[in-house]
Amino acid sequence: MLKKPTYEELEQRVKKLKIEAIKRKQAENALRESQERLRAIFEANPDPVVVYDNQGHPQYLNPAFTQVFGWTLDELKGRCIPFVPDDEKERISVRIRKLYDNYYGNREPAKVWTRRLTKDGRTLDILLSASLIEGAEGVPVGMVVNLSDITERKRLEAQLQQAQKMEAVGTLAGGIAHDFNNILMGIQGRISLMLMDTHLSHPHFEQLRGIEGCVKSATDLTKQVLGFARGGKYEVKPTNLNEIVKKTSDMFGRTRKEINIHRKYQKDIWTADADQGQIEQVLMNLFINAWQAMPSGGDIYIETENVIINDDHRKHYKVDPGRYVKISVTDTGVGMDEATQQRIFEPFFTTKEMGRGTGLGLASVYGIVKNHKGIINVYSEKGEGTTFNIYLPASESEVIEERKLKEGVLRGSENVLLVDDEEMILDVVKEMLDSLGYKVSIATSGREAVDICKKDKEKIHIVIMDMIMPDMGGNETYYRLKQTNPDLKILLSSGYAINGKAMEILGLGCNGFIQKPYNMKQLSEKLREILDS
Repeated sequence: MLKKPTYEELEQRVKKLKIEAIKRKQAENALRESQERLRAIFEANPDPVVVYDNQGHPQYLNPAFTQVFGWTLDELKGRCIPFVPDDEKERISVRIRKLYDNYYGNREPAKVWTRRLTKDGRTLDILLSASLIEGAEGVPVGMVVNLSDITERKRLEAQLQQAQKMEAVGTLAGGIAHDFNNILMGIQGRISLMLMDTHLSHPHFEQLRGIEGCVKSATDLTKQVLGFARGGKYEVKPTNLNEIVKKTSDMFGRTRKEINIHRKYQKDIWTADADQGQIEQVLMNLFINAWQAMPSGGDIYIETENVIINDDHRKHYKVDPGRYVKISVTDTGVGMDEATQQRIFEPFFTTKEMGRGTGLGLASVYGIVKNHKGIINVYSEKGEGTTFNIYLPASESEVIEERKLKEGVLRGSENVLLVDDEEMILDVVKEMLDSLGYKVSIATSGREAVDICKKDKEKIHIVIMDMIMPDMGGNETYYRLKQTNPDLKILLSSGYAINGKAMEILGLGCNGFIQKPYNMKQLSEKLREILDS
């Protein structure tokens, strides 16, 4: 027979039950607080978070997940990661298996770059971080996955890599073009000297003119290289872009009769500070690109327009707000897909078969427009044609009418100091100057040029100076020469285009620039233009 508990025993049992109830309540409250903390952490997390069970079924999604990917928990319940692209599923499955296999030896979160689909079909680049959830007996019962959207970061990284690649290729190409132009200068100079002493009836005259034509073709190629190399421009001045568009399109239209050209010009077009030769090159490359996209003929629509880019457009266009002159070139050709549009401005990229294109045309277009502090964009669809839009900053200056020079070579008798470290250039340019009647002194370095000017500063009328020289560069040489004789006239000459340092010198009052290679007529005109001004 059971012994009846005493009052004191019953009181102790009640007290114990009360204590257990309080502890249980405290544990429930602690669990609730812990769950609430986790919920707050997950919901405050700006990155999407998913909690999976052991079967790979989502059990929880934070608000950021739905915001980024579009899926809700009800749509994903009972389904195994439906937002993973097919080509990623095997790779992710392998990483998950490894995470489980290594759980007892290494509990570090697994991190992997992957891709995920959104509900509306977009693909995002994702940095995935996964940690296993440990059950009561130390066995994994699920997984927490953090999905950081790094799509924009990847895009910016790709842009940076592209910019660095363009800069590296541009620097290399600029150096090659400089050396190539020096070689062409030697050829062109000697051809010019031979043509001066060769009568039209001589059997070699046409052969020499043919060689000169080959030099011009090679020069045009190096100009395309210099278009995107080293940020160079040649001779910049206030320009009426309507006149350049008309001149270039007329020239192109005469040689491509199967293309119908339609023009629409802005009345009272704003002037733009531009290198006329380079803008002509840009337009010609765009016209040729359009022609090649229309093998059976078609239409090209050209339009100029004054536009204002304000602060609202600044982010979209990525240029300073202000007045711009817009040139649009539209064709009715085959168009381009998105992948091709992403690469068309890369140097040496071409869709033509091997040997049919250099891949420099649109790369030089891009470089020239950027060097003019402008922008260029392209809109195209397969089978729907292509439109290129160019925006060049408007100028406050008026167009300067060009002074027409006389036909033929222009002679002189002044004293010229020729400064260059290339023996080949010194030899051929000295002969060219001698044949034009000038008295020539030679310096093989900037330091030697300064010494000569100090000794004969009243006798030297003009200096023809290379920009790139050892020991003392073009900038320092220019400053030292001007200290010796402030009135000294200086003509810069280089196989490079005008880069930042040369532009700085020209801005300080240097008298002119001549691009290598140049012929006798170009040299004689440039000298008389400076000496007679």
